[in-house]
Amino acid sequence: MRRIFAAAIAFVSLSQTAAAEQLWLTMDQVRPYKLDNPAQSIVVGNPAIADVTVQDNTNVLLFGKAPGLTNIYVFNEQGEAVKNLIIRVRTPSADMLTVHRGVARTTYNCTTNCEATVTVGDDNTTFQGVAAQVQNKFSQATSLAQADKEN
Repeated sequence: MRRIFAAAIAFVSLSQTAAAEQLWLTMDQVRPYKLDNPAQSIVVGNPAIADVTVQDNTNVLLFGKAPGLTNIYVFNEQGEAVKNLIIRVRTPSADMLTVHRGVARTTYNCTTNCEATVTVGDDNTTFQGVAAQVQNKFSQATSLAQADKEN
């Protein structure tokens, strides 16, 4: 009798488990993903590794933020978990160059010219310097776009 009860509990718990699917993302890149069923809510296990932007209830954009492993659960209108996305984020390897100076590391993107890039794990001084330059460039572009709208 105990075996039947244990088997029934195992069957019920397995039948309620969301289908798992493994996806690879590349850091700093977006990947469109179409859900099989409409989603009511989405929960990201570790938003420092990956994130999601919802376009509508069946289309999302998955964004790899830092190397690592996390998951994303998708819930339907009844609150049932309908999808478990196992997300593995890797660093881009093509066209990337890593320079080590003692313990300090700097990563360069060498797509056309080698330029320092913001990469998790790089030397803090370099990382912050490049991040500040990227932010300044973004701010300037935003200001110019705003000025164009006003004219």
